[in-house]
Amino acid sequence: MDETPYNPWPLFDYPKFQSTGYLLHMAMQLIGKLKLATPFEPHWANVPIWLTTRGLTTGIIPYERGAYSINIDLIDHSIKITTQSGQYYDFKLHQMSVAQFADNLLSILRVLNINIPINPMPQEIPNPIAFDKDLEQRYYDEDLANVWWRILLSTYCVLRQYRAHFDGENPGIGLMWGTFDLRDARYNGVAVPTTGINAGYIRRNAMNEGQVEAGWWAGSEAYPQPAFFSFTYPQPAGIENAKIQPAYARWDAKMAVFILDYADLLKSPHPEQDLLDFFNSTYRVGTELAGWDSRFLTSGKPI
Repeated sequence: MDETPYNPWPLFDYPKFQSTGYLLHMAMQLIGKLKLATPFEPHWANVPIWLTTRGLTTGIIPYERGAYSINIDLIDHSIKITTQSGQYYDFKLHQMSVAQFADNLLSILRVLNINIPINPMPQEIPNPIAFDKDLEQRYYDEDLANVWWRILLSTYCVLRQYRAHFDGENPGIGLMWGTFDLRDARYNGVAVPTTGINAGYIRRNAMNEGQVEAGWWAGSEAYPQPAFFSFTYPQPAGIENAKIQPAYARWDAKMAVFILDYADLLKSPHPEQDLLDFFNSTYRVGTELAGWDSRFLTSGKPI
């Protein structure tokens, strides 16, 4: 038995993670696109990738011969494909190109007679390269991949507490493979016109109601450090001046979201409570300014 103390909030270095993160992001995009074969649910609730105690999973995906699932194991660093008939294939995650990853995965699916057409272009990223044309070798750091997943899992546990107090439309907490972030989204059922900036197919089906979204991302070129985020959509007037918790969280005018930097959370003696306060306080100020119905908040306890 491994007796090494488990650290739920490990140190994370975004610059060092970039190569590993790119490979994982494109892997999640390819795997996530397979979930588009499942019946569409409002706000793309059918497509997130779910957390597990070893990594992530697609959950069950039906196909003409039955059902299959793909598990991303970030403890032994492998991709595992299983079917309801007991068929099992896997391959290791290591330094490779996106094209090699795609060939490994799609070759196994062909052997299993799982023939689901996908768009080979990644979504929601700048300068996308088709999976089969992305030939650059990407370094894969097992330790950093595991740290990334552990932070996702710790964030998920706090989001579960946050989620328990909302009595409204609330798709499951999952990894959004387009934007590569873990998020919880709350909808108020009030339609928002999907024109102009929201006219794209993805946003048209994700941003068509008033919502509050909160979660964690590992970093990006636009914001090159890990952080927790929260925003209310449509953005209510005056939200940038609202007081939130903890005191070291802030409004980021460039991205128009509340931000709590991961590095700052690591300094807290009670990170889980600070993070829960961040999610709860940003929800309250956003929905009060937006005029949401107060009935959406509950005690989270059974009657």
